[in-house]
Amino acid sequence: MKNVRAKHPNFVYLSLFLFLFAAFYIHGQSFQYPYIGVQLEKHNDKWFVAGIEPGGKAEEIGIAPGDELIALDGKRLTDWQHSKIIDMKQVKTYTFLHHGTEIQGKVNQRDFFKQLFAIGVESILVGIGSFTYFRKPESHMIRKFFKMNIVLAFIILTIYATELMIANVILAACSIWIPYLMLDMFLQLIFTKVRPVVQNLFTCAKVVLAVFTLFTSLTITIGRIPDWIRDITLIQFMLAIGAILILGRRKWSHFDRIRKNYLLILVTGISLSFLPFLFLYAIPNLVGLKYILAPEYALIGLIPFSSTIMYILIKQRMIDMQLYISRLYIHTLFVAGLFFVYLCSITFKWSPLIYIFFLFAYTGSYQWVLKWANNKVNSRKQWLEKEKLKLSIQLAEKKNNRDLIVMLVEMIQEVIDVEGICVIWSDGVQQHAYCAGMFVELEEKLLMEDCSELVLRQKYNFSEVLKIGETNYLCLGHKSNNTFFSAEELQFLEKIHMEVFRLLRNAQLLSNMQKVYMSSKIQYGDNTKEAANPNNEMNYLLLEAQESERIQTSYFLHDQILQNLIFLSRDLEELYDSKVINKQKVKLWLHCVYDSQNEIRLLCDRLHPHIVDKTDLKEALQWLIRSTKERAELEIELQYRLSSDLVLQPLVKTNVFRIIRELLTNAVKHANASKVTLSVWNSGRVLQCRVQDDGTGFDVTELSQKNSDQRHFGLVSIHHQVNYLGGSMNIHSSIGAGVEVHICVPVMEEHSHVG
Repeated sequence: MKNVRAKHPNFVYLSLFLFLFAAFYIHGQSFQYPYIGVQLEKHNDKWFVAGIEPGGKAEEIGIAPGDELIALDGKRLTDWQHSKIIDMKQVKTYTFLHHGTEIQGKVNQRDFFKQLFAIGVESILVGIGSFTYFRKPESHMIRKFFKMNIVLAFIILTIYATELMIANVILAACSIWIPYLMLDMFLQLIFTKVRPVVQNLFTCAKVVLAVFTLFTSLTITIGRIPDWIRDITLIQFMLAIGAILILGRRKWSHFDRIRKNYLLILVTGISLSFLPFLFLYAIPNLVGLKYILAPEYALIGLIPFSSTIMYILIKQRMIDMQLYISRLYIHTLFVAGLFFVYLCSITFKWSPLIYIFFLFAYTGSYQWVLKWANNKVNSRKQWLEKEKLKLSIQLAEKKNNRDLIVMLVEMIQEVIDVEGICVIWSDGVQQHAYCAGMFVELEEKLLMEDCSELVLRQKYNFSEVLKIGETNYLCLGHKSNNTFFSAEELQFLEKIHMEVFRLLRNAQLLSNMQKVYMSSKIQYGDNTKEAANPNNEMNYLLLEAQESERIQTSYFLHDQILQNLIFLSRDLEELYDSKVINKQKVKLWLHCVYDSQNEIRLLCDRLHPHIVDKTDLKEALQWLIRSTKERAELEIELQYRLSSDLVLQPLVKTNVFRIIRELLTNAVKHANASKVTLSVWNSGRVLQCRVQDDGTGFDVTELSQKNSDQRHFGLVSIHHQVNYLGGSMNIHSSIGAGVEVHICVPVMEEHSHVG
C-alpha cells in the first residue's frame, strides 16, 4: 500500500483567516465603543426605548422600555444623524431619562473584562478545533468538527459586538446552521452507516437552511431581527438536542460497547454543556419570562461540549461511562426538576408553603436516588479493592514463606560450613526454590523440572537430600573442608528439617483454609461473588461465556465490517485511477479506509487472537513477540520448554496467551523496559509462565493501598483471571529493579469440561 500524504485543505486556512480578521475588527470596535443593547423608536421628534437586548450596557444600568434617550457623547440628539441614533455605534457615552432622572452610561472596566472573557472562550474553541484538525488532517470527520468549532467561535464573537449589522448577520447564520452541524456530527460519530433516506433528508435540510439563512440576512439588513426568527433558532436547537437523545436511546441495543461509550460520553457532554443554556436562558426566553442567566455565560458550555467531541475523536479510548452515567442523569434531572418546580410556582402562583413542600419532597427523592447510584458505583470500587487485597495477601504470604526459608538457610550456614544449600517446596500449585552458595544458579533450573529425591541425588552434586513431606526437599552441598557431617551437625539438621516441615505444612494449611473460606462464601450465598474456587464449575462456565462473546464479536468484525471496508477501498482505488473526482480527496478517503482496516484487525486480535485457534501456544507466542517488536523497540527472549505431550484446553491456552500479551503490553507502556524474558514450561500437569523485564519496576506494597485510582488494575485483573483458572500468581518487583510475574495454571481434568 502506498503511503498517502494528506495536505491541509485551503478552506482551513481561509476559515482561520476570516475568523481572525473578523475578531480583530469586531473586538477592536467593541473595546472602544460598548454594546449598549437597546432598540429605539421615534415619537414626536423624541427617541424612546422600545426594547432591551440581553447582556448590553442598557440592561446593566437599569434602562427600561419607555425611557427617553436625550444625549450621545454629551451632545443633544439634534446634533446627530438619524442613522447614527438608530445604530448607536461608535458611541462612548449616552444619557437616558428614566422616571425623570438622568442615567448616564460609559465604558468601564467591566466592559473590558467582558471582551477579554469572550476572546478567551473564542480562543479555546478555535484552539480545540485547530489542534484536533492538525492531529488528524486526513479525517473527514475531523474537518466537520473543525467547521463546527469555527461556527461556535463566531457565535461567541457576536455577543458583545458593537457592529450590529455584521454581528447580527453572523449570529443569525451560525445559529441556524449549528443544530445541523451537531446532528451531522452525531450521525457520523455514532452510526457506522447512514441510510440513503437520511442522507436525502440532510440534503433537503441544507437547501431549506440555506434559504432561511438568506431570508434572515436580508431581513437583518432591512431592520432589526424579528422575535419569531430568534424563537425558531432556539426551537431548532432544542429539537436537535432532543433528536440526539431520542435516536441514541432507540438505537442503544444495536450498538457495540465502543459505540455505547461514545454515545454515553457525547450525551454526558451535551447534558453538562447545554443544560444551563436551555433551562436558564432558552426556555425562559421562549415562554416570555426573564432569563435567569445571560447568554454569554450560559454559552460557556460550548467549551466542554467541544472538548467532549475532541476527546472522542483524538483519544479513541473510553472510560467505562456506564459506571458514572446514572449519577450524571440524576444530577441533570434534579436541576431540570428544580426549574420545573420554579416555573409551576410562578405559573400557578403557589403559596410559599406549597413551594417549600414540593422542594423538600423533590430534594429528598433526589438524595435517595443519588444514594442508590453511589452504592452501585461503590460496589464496583469495593470489588476492585477486595481483589487488590486478595492479591496483596497472596503475595505477602509467598514473600513471608520465602523470607522464613532464607532465614533458616542462613542459620544452617552459620552453624555448618557447607558450600551451598537448596530448599524446594510447593504450595499445591506452584513450585518454589531458594538456593544459596554455589547452587545459586540452580534456582531457575529447579523451578522448571519435576524434582524427585532420585533425580536430585543423581543429577546434582548434593551431599545430603532430606525429604520434607511429599514434594519438599532440603538439599545440602559438601562441607567446605571436605569432611563428613558430625553427629551434632546431623542432629541439628534433623531439628531444622522438622522446623522446615512444620513451617511449610502450616503455610499450606493456611492457603487451603483461605480457599475453603472463599469457596464457602459462594456456596452459602455471600454477597462477595468474586471469590476464587479452582473446583467450582460456575467459574469455568463464566469464563466460557465471556470467551464465547469475544469470539462472536471478533468474527463479526472480521467477516462483515472489514470486508465492507475492503470493498469500499477497491471502489475508491478505481475512482482514483479513473481520475473522475479530485485526487486529493480520494487519497484522504483511502488513507482513512486503510487506517480503519488496520484498527479493526488490531481490534479482532485484541478481542480474540485467531492465531491461537490455528496453532499451538508456542507459535502464537512467537507471532505475539514479532508483532510486539514491530510496535516497540523491545528485545524479547522466549524460553519455551513446554512438553509436547501436554495438551492445553482451548480456554486455558487462550487465557494464558491473553495474560502474557497483557504483561508484554505493561512492559512496553508502563515499565519503559528494553528487554523482556518470557519463559514457559510445565511441572507435571501444571503450566508455568514467567515474564521478567528490566524496566522501572514498582513497589509491590502499593497493591494493598486503598483508593489508588486505577493503578495496577491490569495486574489485579490478571490475578482474578488466574484465580478462576485454579492457578496462582506471584510478583517480584521493586522500584528501579524491573518486574517479574510468575503464574501457574493447572492443566488437569477439571478443565476438560470447559473446552
